[in-house]
Amino acid sequence: MPKAKFVPFNSVEHEERRPGVLLSSLVDGETGATEISSGVAEFAAGAKAPLHYHDAEESVIVIEGEGLMVIDGEEHIVRPNDAAFIPPGAHHSIANHGDEPFKISWTYASINWSTTPVE
Repeated sequence: MPKAKFVPFNSVEHEERRPGVLLSSLVDGETGATEISSGVAEFAAGAKAPLHYHDAEESVIVIEGEGLMVIDGEEHIVRPNDAAFIPPGAHHSIANHGDEPFKISWTYASINWSTTPVE
């Protein structure tokens, strides 16, 4: 059985995987999780994650700012506390829609998820 673990935000690596998008993985196989992965993504003004899909279920919750989320061609303006469920294979993108920082929390129902670009 996995052991509980507290993960301070400043104890993990914060990676800029695309210009203006900072990803922080907080819970994953390295922390002892066996079935989920979660973290935070911060988008600078104008930054985005282009159209892509995953091989696992994803949950997204907006923490701060305003964004534009597109899921299977349907556009949604998202604000703090809005959430999305994204099933495996659903094409989606997310972008900072405002002038202020935009931050989301993400969770995947797997520790071995993958991202496939569509564009």
